Amino acid sequence: MGSLANGPTRGVQQVGSTMPEPMKRSVLRTPATRRVVASNILRGRTEEMTTALHMLRATSRCGRGQVLIITGDPGLGKSALAQRIVAAADAMHFRTGVASADAIGHLSPGIPLLFSMRHASRPLLTSEEMAGLVTQIREPLMLLESVANHLEAAAEAGPVLLMLDDLERADQITRFLLRNLPLRLASFPIIWLLVGRTVHDSVLNDVSTLRDYRAAQIAVERLDLHPLSSRAILDLAHDRLGVRPPETSVELLMRVDGSPFLAVQVIDALVGSRCKVDESGEPSTTAQASIPRPVARALHSTLLRLSPQVVETIQVLAVLSHPASPRDVQDLTGFSPRENAGVLDEAIDAGVLFQSNGRIAFRYPLIREAVLADLAEQARRALHRRCATHLAAADADSALVAAHAQEGIEPGETECAALIMQSAADLVAREPQAAGELAITAFRALRPSDGTYPALGERCVRILGMAQRCEDAVTVGDLILAHLDSGDTSGRIEFALAQALWLAGRWELSSARCASALSRSDLTVAVRARLGALQALLGTRLRGARVTRKSAEAALREARRLKDYEARVTALQALAEVARNSADHVGSLSYIRQLQVEAPPNSFAQEVMALQHLDRYRDAETLLRHARSESAEHSASLAPVLMHAQIWQDYDLGRLNEAETGARTLLALARENGLRLYELEAASVVSMVALNRGRLEVARNELAVNGSEVTADEHMHPSLVLLTRSWLSAAEGEPSAAIRLLSPLMRTAHTERDPWPWKPGWLPILAGIGVADEDTAFLERVQLLAEIGAARNPGVTSFQGTAWHIKGLIRRDGALLRRAVDVLATGPRPLLLAGAREDLGKHLLSEQEQSDAIAQLDKAWQAYRQADAIGSMLRVQQMMYQVGCRHAGRVTEESEPASRWLTLTEAEHTVAQLMGSGYSNKQIASRLGVSPNTVGTHARSIFAKLQVRSRVQLSIQYHDEIVRANATPEDSLGARRN
Repeated sequence: MGSLANGPTRGVQQVGSTMPEPMKRSVLRTPATRRVVASNILRGRTEEMTTALHMLRATSRCGRGQVLIITGDPGLGKSALAQRIVAAADAMHFRTGVASADAIGHLSPGIPLLFSMRHASRPLLTSEEMAGLVTQIREPLMLLESVANHLEAAAEAGPVLLMLDDLERADQITRFLLRNLPLRLASFPIIWLLVGRTVHDSVLNDVSTLRDYRAAQIAVERLDLHPLSSRAILDLAHDRLGVRPPETSVELLMRVDGSPFLAVQVIDALVGSRCKVDESGEPSTTAQASIPRPVARALHSTLLRLSPQVVETIQVLAVLSHPASPRDVQDLTGFSPRENAGVLDEAIDAGVLFQSNGRIAFRYPLIREAVLADLAEQARRALHRRCATHLAAADADSALVAAHAQEGIEPGETECAALIMQSAADLVAREPQAAGELAITAFRALRPSDGTYPALGERCVRILGMAQRCEDAVTVGDLILAHLDSGDTSGRIEFALAQALWLAGRWELSSARCASALSRSDLTVAVRARLGALQALLGTRLRGARVTRKSAEAALREARRLKDYEARVTALQALAEVARNSADHVGSLSYIRQLQVEAPPNSFAQEVMALQHLDRYRDAETLLRHARSESAEHSASLAPVLMHAQIWQDYDLGRLNEAETGARTLLALARENGLRLYELEAASVVSMVALNRGRLEVARNELAVNGSEVTADEHMHPSLVLLTRSWLSAAEGEPSAAIRLLSPLMRTAHTERDPWPWKPGWLPILAGIGVADEDTAFLERVQLLAEIGAARNPGVTSFQGTAWHIKGLIRRDGALLRRAVDVLATGPRPLLLAGAREDLGKHLLSEQEQSDAIAQLDKAWQAYRQADAIGSMLRVQQMMYQVGCRHAGRVTEESEPASRWLTLTEAEHTVAQLMGSGYSNKQIASRLGVSPNTVGTHARSIFAKLQVRSRVQLSIQYHDEIVRANATPEDSLGARRN
């Protein structure tokens, strides 16, 4: 059944629209009296409509993106207002697209936004482009890039308005896209019309905060709808009836609490019921109309007139909540093809359902909601179970299967529990927090007497471990163990528990559990081998690489003898860690590549990082590019690790803007999904970029420093946090405090329990801290680490050059520093080379070799400028200034507009000049041979650095810069390139 994978049907009529003519057996009865067509006036929303029209005109005129958010309680006419805005945008020649989030979870996450682009008034996507984007849904970062590219291209042709309704139900991918795309595309004429109910965790609240971000580069307007006035309600009734509502109905209308939705239902109930209105407008008979659920009660009575098969079909489709093909309906109800066709015809004739593009859907969402409200609890749960089973058999999206299984699960429902657990396993890589909740839900439905209890329990522990929910994993694991007698089954549970503890950084506790399990005499040799391999892996952190190597090698031999996959993968992980912790990056890469054969997605980032440590950045870039472009088969599990590896690629190569952008995206993703390790890593990288730029306050805020204490949960990843905090302390003029922070790391560095000393970028920073504090013992330990790294990685430029750099810095030896510069000049890392040049220049100044010193300092300044490391630029500039050399392109902390241009990178400067000369992003991309999205990334950075908010302001600054430099645009461009 492929029909449920194609998304919701476009064209479902909105609640409150004019009632269609009924078919022969319609249960939606028409009034006997004349019915006047509703007015085009939108009652009670004049101020909101005025605001929307102003935004439409502003975007059409100025070409800047805006966000219009409409929120409110149910029934206040959010969708009606939004539809009027869309109609106004159509009239102003916007390309408009409309879509709605689903009630129970999407057929595939991210579909609402893609659907709005595909089914626009003039489609923004072809069917082939839509299909291509759907394949990227499990990779949110790739999807973000692709959608941004398509929207940029569409906006180049004219203004665009995208309306997304019911966003309180938005899936995580849609939320992620909406948190990033509006700001990213702020310089394009795109209006984001976002509609949803007022709920505390809505994505609309997050999007609202964009107006407070980066000096409000995008305008955000939020319209919180309130109940209509009594006057507006009466006007609405007059519009729909064509006459003043009868006096007997006014009191009833006053009880709708200002809800236009309920008002329409009351009016339609009055007209459609036995209550008839005569020509004077007075009711000829009385009618009973219940405001809270008039349609639900009316539907309840009319459904009794339909056949039982139709009632069953309507109930099934109400629970399914998505448009379905006739074959889907047949599979869900079990009817024969002939019976199914007759049932659907009857339901469509009755006005309850309608068919569009081969899909069956409810004519009005309210009817579906009324059917659900009218279902008994047990009947509703049973139908959800039926839907979950059917969708799983049809290989539908895991999130959709889980949504139904969750609604239908009851204690002892092992089939539902298995479906939910499978969905959790499918989702854990891309949505770990949601996957963890699903796994716990499934486990709670199990009973110890169930035959599947141990197996599903073990799977639950593994999923919770991957989701970094260590405490929950331990709780579930211990509960399972309390019900088990079999040593072998208990051993498997202990292995899963110990793995969860390893992933959470709880190495001592993990090792203790392994040891306790290994003490049992009733384990199978396979389980014993797995636990032994895990003990070796834990030993890399607890006992060090040298002590652990032999046990890891023995574990691998035993795993291969037994042909046990789990033991083999764990032993290879242990040997890769042994090699990495002992600075043997070639050996580590060898083991990682063996792991690639066994578990490709899980070891991808390790392979890229190993290549980076060997200065093989070109190879690493090739792998990263391939990973981004490969099929969706493993893309979901690559999302965070791909971003993590790319961030370090950009940082090491001096691409600080790209590193910061990637780190902030990963930070948002990690916080949303509870990935604490990635959160710490990303926050540290953002802080490191800020330190390179001299922005100490930003670095301090990202690290959330509170004194010099490490927070309790940072045991998972202490080295990077401590190293970054020590750098911050030294930058704040407290090198002694920095050394105190570093003491735990330095004391244990020789034990080879952590790979941090073998990342060349840190050791020059540490050496600089030691020099500032004049701590000889500390400097000797740093030098020893640098020499070990160089000795164990022969031929790796960064290790060799760093060793010469630190030795020259400590010995104050110009020849050694010059040798470091010569070596690093042949390597790929510009900031390592710039640091060595800076220290060489500083040394030459002390030796009164001013000319040579200034030459080295100038090259360092240029490298820092290229990387946008403003803090380092200022530091070097100050040294040059003190000897009477004012750099031609000097920059100050409070730069005037002219000097702000000097903070742009080479690529940014070129893009800024072309933008200032009137080129569009598409033209710039074509001229420079890059993608429009790359130009957009540069544009955002340019706007922030130059402190401008529009292309007009940029153009003014650009022409002021030309006048100041007394050069034409082409001359200036040529001079900059040279």
